[in-house]
Amino acid sequence: MLPLKKILCPVDFSEHSLKALDNAVELAGKFNAELHLINVIAPFPILPASPHPIGFDIQVYEDELSENSLESLEKLVAEKIPDSIKTTTKILKGDASTQIINYAHENKIDLITLSTHGTGALKHFLFGSVAEKVLRHSNCPVLTIRGY
Repeated sequence: MLPLKKILCPVDFSEHSLKALDNAVELAGKFNAELHLINVIAPFPILPASPHPIGFDIQVYEDELSENSLESLEKLVAEKIPDSIKTTTKILKGDASTQIINYAHENKIDLITLSTHGTGALKHFLFGSVAEKVLRHSNCPVLTIRGY
């Protein structure tokens, strides 16, 4: 079997991604591997200029979203991951599949564990699934956990 030292598990806090996390935790425990949890925040879409001010500060919104995501990741670590497993958490911004692939490459990840379902059928139809893109473009093995 592969010598797994670093396992990456992207989570979007959906039930399906938490199922993948359970598998990643089990593997990390068996291989005494470091577990990397990331959450990728999609960028706020650029809106066309409007003559009417909207009174919405995008930067404040993105900062609060990042803060909430980091708190949620830390809560997952506390609730689902034994203290014996070294864990790293990170919030990334951008296209999910690109960020997952780049993070895995930059951090020399040995295995990516992710769910095959997450956001929704319409987004999948329009843009393709994150899991499919990661499978096609990752330089390391990818374990997909089927979401039901």
